[in-house]
Amino acid sequence: MKRMMITVAGLAAICVLGMSSPVRAAEEPDNHINKLIRGWTNVATFWLEIPKQMYVVSQQRDAGTGLLFGTLKGLGFGITRLGAGLYEGILWFLPKYEAVMDPPVVWPFEEAGTLASK
Repeated sequence: MKRMMITVAGLAAICVLGMSSPVRAAEEPDNHINKLIRGWTNVATFWLEIPKQMYVVSQQRDAGTGLLFGTLKGLGFGITRLGAGLYEGILWFLPKYEAVMDPPVVWPFEEAGTLASK
């Protein structure tokens, strides 16, 4: 029981630290470590594109359209984000520093004019 509690506490600490790094990475100039973190963050959170796009399309049109077309749009963006995340996460040591996706991570909902909000 004690071992399980230590494992859960350790995983929680890793999650908290992992969630703070991408936010900081968006504010700092790009380097290899930020590319690595951004890539694996996108791999872990690519599925969030589906509810995000459902919300975005619902705000632009109506709830029914958001439910149907937002799901399809989110599925397409999610697959793209997964591919970009694998590319950046595996090939983080290559010299191309700029983010493959715009926005670089899934959760900036308020970013106007980006691929995810169109």
